[in-house]
Amino acid sequence: MAREIPYENTMRLEANVSSASHKRTVFIIATTLLAFLALLLATLLIAGAILYFQKEKELRELEGVVERIGTSLKLSNISRLASGEASEGAQLLENIHEAFSEIQAQLENISVSRAAAQHRYRDLLGLVSTGWKFYSGHFYFFSQEAKQWGGAEETCRAQRAHLASITSRKEMEYLSKEARGKPFWIGLSDHQAEGTWAWTDGTKYNKNISFWGPGQPDNWHGAPQHQEDCVQVTDFWNDVSCTYSYRAFCKKTFS
Repeated sequence: MAREIPYENTMRLEANVSSASHKRTVFIIATTLLAFLALLLATLLIAGAILYFQKEKELRELEGVVERIGTSLKLSNISRLASGEASEGAQLLENIHEAFSEIQAQLENISVSRAAAQHRYRDLLGLVSTGWKFYSGHFYFFSQEAKQWGGAEETCRAQRAHLASITSRKEMEYLSKEARGKPFWIGLSDHQAEGTWAWTDGTKYNKNISFWGPGQPDNWHGAPQHQEDCVQVTDFWNDVSCTYSYRAFCKKTFS
């Protein structure tokens, strides 16, 4: 029995030693692992911090770029706006100038028109007061003094008119009514060329609008100087000698 006790004690001692060694190994491993984890965490933290600061720097740089771009755009808009306002202002001034010029021109036209209207009114008043009669756009004067055809035409020209031309049936009826059966000179003659009739006021002769009496014109050779080159009117036209003396119809266009 005495020999067995030391062996048991030895076994317990070895077990204790083994247990302590195992614990120490576990401790070392755990410590190493914790140190490694701490180092890894520190590395990660450092890397994260570095990345954070880099990103923050990049972000600040990006913000700076955005701010510069915004400022540039703002200045560009202001410049463009200022340019547009200047352009619009110049256009507005030009429009105002054109409108003013137009108004001034209209005022001048009104002034000229008023002066012309006053002049026309004075002419009209003068015509009416001296015996001229208005009919269908023309004024007519019925002379009371009998003259040869040439003298009658000169009388009309002295009043800025001519012996009357007749270009419509209504005009013929009007003058025939005013003639009251008495002969009046009108501005038709062929004294420049026999058979070629012409009006003294320049109106073109139209044989389709003519009011010759029966058998007229006949250029009767029994007339003075043996020819009838001038026309008088009563109820119709009749060619007679220009040396006869009649009253006259003068005609003028009022314009």
